[in-house]
Amino acid sequence: MSLANRSATLVIVGVLLSSMGVVAAQTPVGNPDDPVSSMQPQTLQRPENCLPCHQRQYDELHTAVKSGYRNVSPLFNALETASNFLNGGLLRPVYSDTAGRTQTNGQPLTSNMTTTPLFTDLNQVRAGFCLTCHNQPFIALGDGNLKYREVPALAGIGANFRPDLLRPLRDYHLIDVNGNQVLPTNPGGPPPPGSKPSLGAAGITCETCHNTTGPDMERSFHGDGYANASMLVQGTIDKVGPFQNPVTPQNFFHTASHDPSRIAYLRSGAFCNSCHDVRVPLASGGSLTAAEASTQLGVNGVSFYRLENLSTEWALGPYNSTNNPFNQVVRCQDCHMSSFPYAGNSTYTVNGQTITSPTPGIFPQDYAAVPGVSTEYNYPLQKRNVVTHYLTGVDVPLLPLSELQARLGATYPDPNSTAIDGHGFPAGVAQRRQDLLKAAVRLDLSQSDTTATPGQTFTVRVVATALTGHRFPAGFSQERTTYINLKVTDATGFVVYQSGYVVDKPHPDTGEMAPDGNLNDEDLEHINAVVDPGRYNTTYVTGQGPTANGHTNQVFVLGPDDGPDSRVFEGRNEGLVLFRNELTRVFLPGSQIGRNDANGNPITVLSGAHFEETFSASFANAVDNFRSLAPLRPTLYKYDITLPSQPELAEMGIAGLQGPLTISASVNYEHFPPLFMRFLSRTTGPNGPAGHDLGLLNENTIDTLLVNLPNLTSNTAKVTLTGAGVVSSGGSN
Repeated sequence: MSLANRSATLVIVGVLLSSMGVVAAQTPVGNPDDPVSSMQPQTLQRPENCLPCHQRQYDELHTAVKSGYRNVSPLFNALETASNFLNGGLLRPVYSDTAGRTQTNGQPLTSNMTTTPLFTDLNQVRAGFCLTCHNQPFIALGDGNLKYREVPALAGIGANFRPDLLRPLRDYHLIDVNGNQVLPTNPGGPPPPGSKPSLGAAGITCETCHNTTGPDMERSFHGDGYANASMLVQGTIDKVGPFQNPVTPQNFFHTASHDPSRIAYLRSGAFCNSCHDVRVPLASGGSLTAAEASTQLGVNGVSFYRLENLSTEWALGPYNSTNNPFNQVVRCQDCHMSSFPYAGNSTYTVNGQTITSPTPGIFPQDYAAVPGVSTEYNYPLQKRNVVTHYLTGVDVPLLPLSELQARLGATYPDPNSTAIDGHGFPAGVAQRRQDLLKAAVRLDLSQSDTTATPGQTFTVRVVATALTGHRFPAGFSQERTTYINLKVTDATGFVVYQSGYVVDKPHPDTGEMAPDGNLNDEDLEHINAVVDPGRYNTTYVTGQGPTANGHTNQVFVLGPDDGPDSRVFEGRNEGLVLFRNELTRVFLPGSQIGRNDANGNPITVLSGAHFEETFSASFANAVDNFRSLAPLRPTLYKYDITLPSQPELAEMGIAGLQGPLTISASVNYEHFPPLFMRFLSRTTGPNGPAGHDLGLLNENTIDTLLVNLPNLTSNTAKVTLTGAGVVSSGGSN
């Protein structure tokens, strides 16, 4: 494979994506220069304060992983803390005002992101690179005089960084009965007895959406209102909902906005776009110099890469137009806040392929608030089309219910609940995730060869079609991976070919010394990752920083089912078909890749470009989007399969193949690839750069909580066998 050719392709796509403007149909509604509201200020409200009037919405949102769970998630916290060990400290400062501001130690603040007065001290965001978007209203509005309290000054700055004092961010999201912050005894340990979740633990809440006034053009890198929580949030009693002429709430707890531009923004795809692209800065303060950043993607002025491109994918895709099977714009809300996928099916054709899938854009009829409780003067409410607040996605909590309730309150719902809600829909997030994913993709085998001969090659042709509003899967697939499991068997069940399979193995690096009979914790056989032990030096000197640079990258080794690279970049019809968006580190000529050769000398890129897959988003500078499926674009994948000849069958003690052959294809989903989870387990474990266990992940977590989903969709086909090496099946071949 040509690394230079592959890198060049990545560069071109990076430039195109980085230079794209906003599609006209999705230009955000509203004016970021609108005057500040004159409404009465109101501090950030706990979700429980909205519950009396909005019980249904509270119950639905409570199950969503972005509301509460995300901030205590072991993986979210592990990614946050792992990023602090690139080059011995914080990877990238975020959203700080660079105009003369200083840190508490007197050092100047540096940032290559947009200027905003939200932060006056880099310590406020040291471990909060992800938190600043996942919990943006809390960071922006705070809780009265407790503003910023929960974002810790994580163990110093730069050379004064103290990894031995490091805690995961979720430790700071606990308060006692008096509202005072309390910490677990050990980093990442169980919450102290009697503690409860802080306001900051609630994550994306009612206030996140209903306090918004419009897009924040200044916060977004392109000035387009996309990515990184680029929304204007006001802390007042004036809340926005989706309806014109809203009714006055009981006791005037808040007002209901009549502003048509605010209402239109909340109802549009542009509202979702403000968060569901993720753009990561490349330059000053991180692993690249400004000069490297400008040349890394081939143009000057591109100072970020697209970690997640979901909203841009939707904006440029068929669902943000009428050029789709439903002949209307299908917004994000039409799948993630509707009756989808429980409102019946539609049948249509895509490039001649007949597809049946759930119908988007159908909403349940209900009250927008609790009748007799929620309106001033007991003004009567009417039933109308309402949005659901499940915000169903592809993740489920990776914490046991007991820990979820200890960290997020005793009423936190069981993710595996089999309960049915008032609309007749599943209430448990695990079931909703499974149903959503089953609606996401279809397979077709009808173009495969219909005859085959032992000793010769025949071709299986799998057509995969994504039915999602964005690419499938979305995000970076070190988090989310889907793949085709293909198997060809004869009539006796003898396997003549397989791809997309796992093997039960030990994992001694995280304490599993023998196979455990569990395949959910096994990786696909296309790649193996080897830890670089030289990056885990735990000796630190105060005032001098660590003696090693923390983790940089894993060493990746191709496995027996190594299809992706050869398929994508060499056009070979072999090996695994993997749908993913790969985190990639591109090294320019003259760069050192962070490892030594066999003689102990640093490996330097001499010419062309060198790329590596990486598990760490903080170490990446590009994302390879070529392997995920584009929506409504049937994609053909070929497998050239050579059957064993008659002599080869005889060597195996097999008289011959018995026809017909059966081709079985299915799409399987990995919640988190185990390799990725074990990387985070090592990085935050007792032998990681912090020098102590952060209490987030271990082998038991992976073995007991990681549940992958096989057979999202499937298809089969028959192949007639002819020629020598075929034995009679006693019936029709």
